[in-house]
Amino acid sequence: MNIPLDRLYHYIQDIAQEIYGDRVIIYRFWPHGSKNINDLNHLHESGQWLEKTLYPQIWCNDQEPLDHEFYRTNQRPRTANPWRAALDILDQPLVYRNSRLNLDYNLNYNPDNIFEKSLLLHSEKRSSDLEKYLLDDKLIPVYYWSHAVIARDWFRYAEHVTQRKQVDRIFLIYNRAWNNTREYRLRFAELLVILGLQDSCRTSVNPVEPELGIHYDSHTFKNPAWRPRTVLENFFPINNIPSHYSADFDIKDYEATDIEVVLETLFDDGRLHLTEKSLRPIAVGQPFIFAGTHGSLEYLHNYGFKTFNSVWDESYDTIEDPEQRLSAIADLMNQIKHWLPHVREQKIVEAREIASYNKKYFFSQEFFDLVVNELKINLTSTFNTLAHCNNFNEWKNQWKQLLSHVPVRKFLQTNQDINFPRQCDLDFILNLIDNKIDHVSRTDL
Repeated sequence: MNIPLDRLYHYIQDIAQEIYGDRVIIYRFWPHGSKNINDLNHLHESGQWLEKTLYPQIWCNDQEPLDHEFYRTNQRPRTANPWRAALDILDQPLVYRNSRLNLDYNLNYNPDNIFEKSLLLHSEKRSSDLEKYLLDDKLIPVYYWSHAVIARDWFRYAEHVTQRKQVDRIFLIYNRAWNNTREYRLRFAELLVILGLQDSCRTSVNPVEPELGIHYDSHTFKNPAWRPRTVLENFFPINNIPSHYSADFDIKDYEATDIEVVLETLFDDGRLHLTEKSLRPIAVGQPFIFAGTHGSLEYLHNYGFKTFNSVWDESYDTIEDPEQRLSAIADLMNQIKHWLPHVREQKIVEAREIASYNKKYFFSQEFFDLVVNELKINLTSTFNTLAHCNNFNEWKNQWKQLLSHVPVRKFLQTNQDINFPRQCDLDFILNLIDNKIDHVSRTDL
Protein backbone atom coordinates (compact mmCIF):
# COMPACT_ATOMS: atom_id res chain seq x y z
CA MET A 1 0.00 0.00 0.00
CA ASN A 2 1.46 3.38 -0.98
CA ILE A 3 0.56 5.95 1.64
CA PRO A 4 1.11 9.62 0.63
CA LEU A 5 2.53 10.65 4.01
CA ASP A 6 4.16 13.77 2.62
CA ARG A 7 0.68 15.27 2.60
CA LEU A 8 0.77 14.99 6.38
CA TYR A 9 4.04 16.91 6.55
CA HIS A 10 2.78 19.57 4.16
CA TYR A 11 -0.23 19.91 6.47
CA ILE A 12 2.01 20.20 9.53
CA GLN A 13 4.16 22.76 7.73
CA ASP A 14 1.06 24.84 6.95
CA ILE A 15 0.00 24.73 10.61
CA ALA A 16 3.50 25.62 11.83
CA GLN A 17 3.88 28.52 9.38
CA GLU A 18 0.50 29.92 10.35
CA ILE A 19 1.51 29.86 14.01
CA TYR A 20 5.03 31.18 13.45
CA GLY A 21 3.99 33.75 10.86
CA ASP A 22 6.80 32.97 8.43
CA ARG A 23 8.55 30.10 6.66
CA VAL A 24 9.29 26.91 8.60
CA ILE A 25 11.57 24.13 7.31
CA ILE A 26 10.46 20.51 7.68
CA TYR A 27 12.88 17.57 7.68
CA ARG A 28 11.31 14.10 7.51
CA PHE A 29 12.39 10.55 6.68
CA TRP A 30 11.89 9.53 3.07
CA PRO A 31 11.03 6.83 2.21
CA HIS A 32 8.64 6.83 5.14
CA GLY A 33 9.41 4.32 7.83
CA SER A 34 13.15 4.50 7.15
CA LYS A 35 15.52 4.78 10.10
CA ASN A 36 18.50 5.64 7.88
CA ILE A 37 19.89 9.06 8.83
CA ASN A 38 20.69 9.71 5.16
CA ASP A 39 16.93 9.54 4.48
CA LEU A 40 16.17 12.41 6.87
CA ASN A 41 15.82 15.19 4.32
CA HIS A 42 14.19 18.51 3.52
CA LEU A 43 10.50 18.16 2.65
CA HIS A 44 10.96 20.32 -0.45
CA GLU A 45 14.39 18.91 -1.35
CA SER A 46 15.90 22.36 -1.01
CA GLY A 47 19.54 22.76 -0.09
CA GLN A 48 19.60 26.56 -0.19
CA TRP A 49 21.97 27.85 2.47
CA LEU A 50 19.96 31.04 2.96
CA GLU A 51 16.75 29.13 3.62
CA LYS A 52 18.32 26.56 5.93
CA THR A 53 20.06 29.31 7.89
CA LEU A 54 17.26 31.83 8.21
CA TYR A 55 14.13 29.86 9.14
CA PRO A 56 13.19 27.63 12.09
CA GLN A 57 13.61 23.92 11.48
CA ILE A 58 11.41 21.01 12.52
CA TRP A 59 13.06 17.58 12.58
CA CYS A 60 10.38 14.87 12.38
CA ASN A 61 10.93 11.60 14.23
CA ASP A 62 7.21 11.06 14.77
CA GLN A 63 6.54 7.75 12.98
CA GLU A 64 9.09 5.57 14.77
CA PRO A 65 10.12 5.53 18.44
CA LEU A 66 12.92 7.92 19.29
CA ASP A 67 16.39 6.35 19.37
CA HIS A 68 18.84 8.87 20.77
CA GLU A 69 21.79 6.50 21.09
CA PHE A 70 21.42 5.20 17.52
CA TYR A 71 21.48 8.68 15.99
CA ARG A 72 24.25 9.81 18.29
CA THR A 73 26.55 7.22 16.73
CA ASN A 74 24.97 7.04 13.25
CA GLN A 75 25.37 10.44 11.65
CA ARG A 76 25.32 11.51 8.04
CA PRO A 77 28.81 11.25 6.49
CA ARG A 78 30.27 14.57 5.47
CA THR A 79 30.62 15.05 1.76
CA ALA A 80 33.03 17.20 -0.21
CA ASN A 81 32.08 20.78 0.46
CA PRO A 82 33.83 23.85 -0.99
CA TRP A 83 32.62 25.94 1.94
CA ARG A 84 34.29 23.64 4.48
CA ALA A 85 37.37 23.58 2.29
CA ALA A 86 37.56 27.36 2.57
CA LEU A 87 37.29 27.11 6.35
CA ASP A 88 39.90 24.37 6.56
CA ILE A 89 42.66 26.70 5.37
CA LEU A 90 42.01 29.42 7.93
CA ASP A 91 45.10 30.96 9.50
CA GLN A 92 43.58 30.41 12.96
CA PRO A 93 42.06 26.90 13.02
CA LEU A 94 40.93 27.43 16.62
CA VAL A 95 38.21 29.76 15.39
CA TYR A 96 36.91 27.04 13.10
CA ARG A 97 37.23 24.26 15.67
CA ASN A 98 35.23 26.25 18.17
CA SER A 99 32.72 27.33 15.57
CA ARG A 100 29.25 25.85 15.70
CA LEU A 101 29.74 25.22 12.00
CA ASN A 102 32.09 22.36 12.82
CA LEU A 103 29.86 20.46 15.25
CA ASP A 104 27.73 17.40 14.61
CA TYR A 105 24.40 17.00 16.34
CA ASN A 106 21.97 14.16 16.88
CA LEU A 107 19.45 13.83 14.03
CA ASN A 108 21.56 16.24 11.92
CA TYR A 109 20.40 19.36 13.68
CA ASN A 110 21.82 22.24 11.62
CA PRO A 111 24.10 24.35 13.85
CA ASP A 112 24.47 27.14 11.27
CA ASN A 113 20.90 28.28 11.82
CA ILE A 114 20.35 31.72 13.36
CA PHE A 115 18.26 30.02 16.04
CA GLU A 116 20.15 28.28 18.80
CA LYS A 117 17.77 25.33 18.74
CA SER A 118 15.45 23.46 16.40
CA LEU A 119 12.18 21.60 16.98
CA LEU A 120 11.90 17.82 17.40
CA LEU A 121 8.49 16.48 16.37
CA HIS A 122 7.81 13.17 18.14
CA SER A 123 4.97 10.89 19.27
CA GLU A 124 5.90 9.35 22.58
CA LYS A 125 5.42 10.00 26.27
CA ARG A 126 7.19 8.76 29.38
CA SER A 127 10.34 8.57 27.29
CA SER A 128 13.95 8.18 28.47
CA ASP A 129 15.11 8.98 24.93
CA LEU A 130 13.24 12.26 25.08
CA GLU A 131 15.03 13.10 28.32
CA LYS A 132 18.36 12.56 26.55
CA TYR A 133 17.40 15.04 23.83
CA LEU A 134 16.41 17.50 26.53
CA LEU A 135 19.84 17.09 28.13
CA ASP A 136 21.48 17.77 24.76
CA ASP A 137 19.59 21.07 24.82
CA LYS A 138 19.66 21.46 21.04
CA LEU A 139 16.19 20.26 20.06
CA ILE A 140 12.94 21.43 21.62
CA PRO A 141 10.45 18.53 21.75
CA VAL A 142 6.99 18.91 20.22
CA TYR A 143 4.59 16.05 20.97
CA TYR A 144 1.53 15.00 19.00
CA TRP A 145 -0.12 11.64 18.30
CA SER A 146 0.99 11.30 14.71
CA HIS A 147 -0.45 7.82 14.19
CA ALA A 148 -3.93 9.07 15.06
CA VAL A 149 -3.80 11.39 12.06
CA ILE A 150 -2.12 8.77 9.86
CA ALA A 151 -4.54 5.99 10.82
CA ARG A 152 -7.59 8.05 9.92
CA ASP A 153 -6.23 8.14 6.38
CA TRP A 154 -4.93 4.57 6.26
CA PHE A 155 -8.17 3.08 7.59
CA ARG A 156 -10.59 5.55 5.99
CA TYR A 157 -12.46 2.87 4.05
CA ALA A 158 -13.21 0.96 7.27
CA GLU A 159 -15.69 3.71 8.18
CA HIS A 160 -18.00 2.44 5.45
CA VAL A 161 -17.62 -1.30 6.14
CA THR A 162 -20.31 -3.22 8.00
CA GLN A 163 -19.16 -6.53 9.41
CA ARG A 164 -21.17 -9.66 8.72
CA LYS A 165 -20.06 -11.89 11.54
CA GLN A 166 -19.46 -15.59 10.98
CA VAL A 167 -17.25 -16.27 13.98
CA ASP A 168 -15.08 -19.39 13.98
CA ARG A 169 -12.33 -18.17 16.34
CA ILE A 170 -12.44 -16.01 19.45
CA PHE A 171 -9.25 -14.04 18.90
CA LEU A 172 -7.63 -12.29 15.94
CA ILE A 173 -3.87 -11.71 16.25
CA TYR A 174 -1.70 -10.17 13.54
CA ASN A 175 1.70 -11.56 14.56
CA ARG A 176 4.16 -10.44 11.92
CA ALA A 177 7.76 -9.17 12.18
CA TRP A 178 9.50 -9.74 15.52
CA ASN A 179 12.90 -8.01 15.38
CA ASN A 180 14.12 -5.26 17.71
CA THR A 181 11.35 -4.14 20.13
CA ARG A 182 8.95 -6.82 18.84
CA GLU A 183 10.81 -9.87 20.18
CA TYR A 184 8.10 -10.43 22.81
CA ARG A 185 5.71 -11.59 20.06
CA LEU A 186 7.52 -14.93 19.82
CA ARG A 187 7.15 -15.59 23.53
CA PHE A 188 3.49 -14.57 23.29
CA ALA A 189 2.91 -17.18 20.59
CA GLU A 190 4.55 -19.74 22.87
CA LEU A 191 2.24 -18.79 25.75
CA LEU A 192 -0.73 -19.45 23.49
CA VAL A 193 0.57 -22.95 22.90
CA ILE A 194 1.26 -23.54 26.60
CA LEU A 195 -2.32 -22.56 27.49
CA GLY A 196 -3.82 -24.44 24.55
CA LEU A 197 -5.17 -21.25 22.99
CA GLN A 198 -3.78 -21.64 19.47
CA ASP A 199 -6.99 -23.21 18.14
CA SER A 200 -8.99 -20.29 19.54
CA CYS A 201 -6.92 -17.79 17.56
CA ARG A 202 -6.88 -16.69 13.94
CA THR A 203 -3.15 -16.01 13.73
CA SER A 204 0.18 -17.14 12.30
CA VAL A 205 3.91 -16.84 13.00
CA ASN A 206 6.91 -15.65 11.03
CA PRO A 207 9.81 -17.97 11.94
CA VAL A 208 12.27 -16.11 9.70
CA GLU A 209 12.41 -12.39 10.46
CA PRO A 210 11.91 -10.67 7.07
CA GLU A 211 14.20 -7.71 7.81
CA LEU A 212 16.99 -9.82 9.34
CA GLY A 213 16.59 -12.93 7.20
CA ILE A 214 17.27 -15.25 10.15
CA HIS A 215 15.27 -17.89 12.04
CA TYR A 216 14.43 -17.11 15.65
CA ASP A 217 16.61 -20.08 16.73
CA SER A 218 19.65 -18.22 15.35
CA HIS A 219 18.66 -14.82 16.68
CA THR A 220 20.49 -13.15 19.57
CA PHE A 221 17.66 -11.81 21.70
CA LYS A 222 17.99 -8.42 23.40
CA ASN A 223 15.73 -9.84 26.10
CA PRO A 224 16.49 -13.57 26.54
CA ALA A 225 13.14 -14.01 28.30
CA TRP A 226 11.41 -13.74 24.94
CA ARG A 227 13.26 -16.66 23.31
CA PRO A 228 10.70 -19.42 22.63
CA ARG A 229 11.55 -23.00 23.54
CA THR A 230 8.69 -24.32 21.46
CA VAL A 231 8.87 -24.98 17.72
CA LEU A 232 6.20 -22.42 16.91
CA GLU A 233 5.76 -23.40 13.27
CA ASN A 234 4.47 -26.78 14.48
CA PHE A 235 1.43 -25.04 15.96
CA PHE A 236 0.68 -22.05 13.71
CA PRO A 237 0.45 -21.29 10.00
CA ILE A 238 3.54 -19.52 8.66
CA ASN A 239 3.54 -16.00 7.24
CA ASN A 240 6.36 -13.94 5.73
CA ILE A 241 4.78 -10.51 6.05
CA PRO A 242 7.11 -7.57 6.91
CA SER A 243 6.36 -5.07 9.66
CA HIS A 244 5.24 -2.23 7.34
CA TYR A 245 2.10 -4.21 6.46
CA SER A 246 0.56 -3.15 9.78
CA ALA A 247 -1.72 -0.81 7.83
CA ASP A 248 -3.23 -3.77 5.98
CA PHE A 249 -6.04 -5.96 7.23
CA ASP A 250 -8.62 -8.32 5.82
CA ILE A 251 -12.20 -7.60 6.90
CA LYS A 252 -12.84 -11.35 6.74
CA ASP A 253 -10.43 -11.77 9.65
CA TYR A 254 -12.64 -9.49 11.73
CA GLU A 255 -15.86 -11.11 10.61
CA ALA A 256 -14.48 -14.50 11.71
CA THR A 257 -13.40 -13.37 15.21
CA ASP A 258 -14.79 -11.62 18.27
CA ILE A 259 -11.76 -9.89 19.80
CA GLU A 260 -8.48 -8.59 18.37
CA VAL A 261 -5.35 -8.92 20.49
CA VAL A 262 -3.18 -6.02 19.35
CA LEU A 263 0.60 -6.59 19.43
CA GLU A 264 2.11 -3.12 19.54
CA THR A 265 5.60 -2.10 18.44
CA LEU A 266 6.73 -1.31 22.00
CA PHE A 267 6.08 -3.74 24.83
CA ASP A 268 9.30 -4.44 26.74
CA ASP A 269 9.87 -0.71 27.16
CA GLY A 270 8.95 2.11 29.49
CA ARG A 271 7.63 4.45 26.80
CA LEU A 272 4.13 5.17 25.56
CA HIS A 273 4.16 5.14 21.76
CA LEU A 274 0.91 3.98 20.19
CA THR A 275 0.94 3.30 16.46
CA GLU A 276 -1.74 2.65 13.85
CA LYS A 277 -1.95 -0.94 15.17
CA SER A 278 -3.75 0.40 18.24
CA LEU A 279 -6.32 2.13 16.07
CA ARG A 280 -6.90 -0.66 13.57
CA PRO A 281 -9.56 -2.54 15.65
CA ILE A 282 -11.08 0.80 16.64
CA ALA A 283 -11.47 1.83 12.99
CA VAL A 284 -13.00 -1.56 12.10
CA GLY A 285 -15.29 -1.60 15.15
CA GLN A 286 -13.76 -4.63 16.89
CA PRO A 287 -13.34 -5.21 20.65
CA PHE A 288 -9.68 -5.54 21.61
CA ILE A 289 -7.12 -6.59 24.19
CA PHE A 290 -4.00 -4.49 24.06
CA ALA A 291 -0.41 -5.79 24.30
CA GLY A 292 1.55 -2.57 24.65
CA THR A 293 3.58 -0.83 27.34
CA HIS A 294 1.86 -0.34 30.68
CA GLY A 295 -0.66 2.49 30.75
CA SER A 296 -1.58 2.18 27.08
CA LEU A 297 -5.30 1.82 27.79
CA GLU A 298 -5.20 4.93 29.95
CA TYR A 299 -3.53 6.70 27.02
CA LEU A 300 -6.55 5.79 24.86
CA HIS A 301 -8.93 6.97 27.62
CA ASN A 302 -7.20 10.35 27.64
CA TYR A 303 -8.11 10.77 23.96
CA GLY A 304 -11.77 9.95 24.58
CA PHE A 305 -11.91 6.25 23.74
CA LYS A 306 -13.64 3.62 25.84
CA THR A 307 -12.09 0.26 26.61
CA PHE A 308 -13.59 -2.94 28.01
CA ASN A 309 -13.06 -2.87 31.78
CA SER A 310 -16.82 -3.34 32.27
CA VAL A 311 -16.67 -6.56 30.23
CA TRP A 312 -13.39 -8.19 31.28
CA ASP A 313 -10.46 -7.51 33.59
CA GLU A 314 -8.12 -4.86 32.15
CA SER A 315 -5.78 -4.71 35.14
CA TYR A 316 -3.05 -6.21 32.92
CA ASP A 317 -2.49 -2.72 31.56
CA THR A 318 -1.27 -1.49 34.96
CA ILE A 319 1.46 -4.16 35.32
CA GLU A 320 4.87 -2.58 34.78
CA ASP A 321 6.87 -5.82 34.54
CA PRO A 322 6.59 -6.89 30.85
CA GLU A 323 6.83 -10.65 31.48
CA GLN A 324 4.08 -10.49 34.08
CA ARG A 325 1.98 -8.26 31.83
CA LEU A 326 2.32 -10.68 28.91
CA SER A 327 1.33 -13.62 31.12
CA ALA A 328 -1.66 -11.66 32.43
CA ILE A 329 -2.85 -11.02 28.86
CA ALA A 330 -2.57 -14.71 27.98
CA ASP A 331 -4.39 -15.63 31.22
CA LEU A 332 -7.20 -13.20 30.36
CA MET A 333 -7.58 -14.83 26.96
CA ASN A 334 -7.77 -18.21 28.67
CA GLN A 335 -10.51 -16.93 30.96
CA ILE A 336 -12.49 -15.61 28.00
CA LYS A 337 -12.07 -18.93 26.20
CA HIS A 338 -13.72 -20.71 29.13
CA TRP A 339 -16.71 -18.40 29.49
CA LEU A 340 -19.97 -20.29 29.47
CA PRO A 341 -21.85 -19.85 26.16
CA HIS A 342 -24.59 -17.61 27.60
CA VAL A 343 -21.98 -15.48 29.40
CA ARG A 344 -19.91 -15.11 26.25
CA GLU A 345 -22.94 -14.09 24.21
CA GLN A 346 -23.91 -11.38 26.69
CA LYS A 347 -20.38 -10.03 27.15
CA ILE A 348 -19.61 -9.91 23.43
CA VAL A 349 -22.79 -7.89 22.87
CA GLU A 350 -21.58 -5.40 25.52
CA ALA A 351 -18.10 -5.30 24.02
CA ARG A 352 -19.43 -4.64 20.52
CA GLU A 353 -21.47 -1.70 21.80
CA ILE A 354 -18.27 -0.14 23.13
CA ALA A 355 -16.45 -0.93 19.89
CA SER A 356 -19.23 0.70 17.89
CA TYR A 357 -18.91 3.86 19.97
CA ASN A 358 -15.13 3.90 19.45
CA LYS A 359 -15.43 3.52 15.69
CA LYS A 360 -17.90 6.39 15.42
CA TYR A 361 -15.76 8.59 17.65
CA PHE A 362 -12.54 7.73 15.77
CA PHE A 363 -13.97 9.02 12.49
CA SER A 364 -15.60 12.05 14.12
CA GLN A 365 -14.55 15.65 13.65
CA GLU A 366 -14.36 15.89 17.42
CA PHE A 367 -11.51 13.39 17.63
CA PHE A 368 -9.63 14.87 14.68
CA ASP A 369 -9.90 18.36 16.17
CA LEU A 370 -8.67 17.07 19.54
CA VAL A 371 -5.48 15.64 18.01
CA VAL A 372 -4.79 18.60 15.71
CA ASN A 373 -5.51 21.19 18.40
CA GLU A 374 -3.05 19.43 20.68
CA LEU A 375 -0.44 19.77 17.94
CA LYS A 376 -1.27 23.46 17.49
CA ILE A 377 -1.07 24.15 21.23
CA ASN A 378 2.27 22.38 21.54
CA LEU A 379 3.70 24.12 18.46
CA THR A 380 2.57 27.51 19.77
CA SER A 381 4.26 26.88 23.10
CA THR A 382 7.43 25.68 21.37
CA PHE A 383 7.65 28.67 19.04
CA ASN A 384 7.29 30.93 22.09
CA THR A 385 10.23 29.07 23.63
CA LEU A 386 12.19 29.31 20.39
CA ALA A 387 11.76 33.08 20.36
CA HIS A 388 13.96 33.19 23.46
CA CYS A 389 16.50 30.80 21.90
CA ASN A 390 17.60 32.95 19.02
CA ASN A 391 21.26 32.94 18.25
CA PHE A 392 21.41 36.38 16.67
CA ASN A 393 24.30 37.98 18.55
CA GLU A 394 26.42 34.83 18.69
CA TRP A 395 25.76 34.13 15.02
CA LYS A 396 26.69 37.70 14.05
CA ASN A 397 29.86 37.69 16.17
CA GLN A 398 30.90 34.33 14.78
CA TRP A 399 30.62 35.63 11.24
CA LYS A 400 32.63 38.74 12.15
CA GLN A 401 35.43 36.41 13.20
CA LEU A 402 35.13 34.33 10.05
CA LEU A 403 35.09 37.42 7.82
CA SER A 404 38.44 38.46 9.22
CA HIS A 405 39.97 35.63 7.17
CA VAL A 406 40.77 36.13 3.51
CA PRO A 407 39.79 32.59 2.38
CA VAL A 408 36.31 33.07 3.81
CA ARG A 409 35.78 36.46 2.17
CA LYS A 410 37.12 35.17 -1.12
CA PHE A 411 34.80 32.17 -1.06
CA LEU A 412 31.73 34.32 -0.29
CA GLN A 413 32.50 36.76 -3.07
CA THR A 414 33.10 34.12 -5.72
CA ASN A 415 30.62 31.40 -4.78
CA GLN A 416 27.50 31.18 -6.97
CA ASP A 417 26.14 27.90 -5.59
CA ILE A 418 23.02 28.65 -3.51
CA ASN A 419 23.65 25.52 -1.46
CA PHE A 420 26.59 27.30 0.21
CA PRO A 421 26.90 30.83 1.62
CA ARG A 422 27.18 33.73 -0.81
CA GLN A 423 28.04 37.30 0.08
CA CYS A 424 24.59 38.53 -0.90
CA ASP A 425 22.93 35.90 1.32
CA LEU A 426 25.14 36.75 4.28
CA ASP A 427 24.52 40.48 3.87
CA PHE A 428 20.78 39.86 3.79
CA ILE A 429 20.82 37.85 7.01
CA LEU A 430 23.16 40.23 8.84
CA ASN A 431 20.95 43.17 7.92
CA LEU A 432 17.87 41.28 9.06
CA ILE A 433 19.54 40.40 12.36
CA ASP A 434 20.56 44.01 12.95
CA ASN A 435 16.97 45.09 12.45
CA LYS A 436 15.70 42.37 14.79
CA ILE A 437 18.25 43.20 17.49
CA ASP A 438 17.47 46.90 17.14
CA HIS A 439 13.74 46.15 17.37
CA VAL A 440 14.27 44.10 20.54
CA SER A 441 16.39 46.84 22.09
CA ARG A 442 13.74 49.50 21.37
CA THR A 443 11.06 47.18 22.72
CA ASP A 444 13.03 46.69 25.96
CA LEU A 445 13.25 50.47 26.38
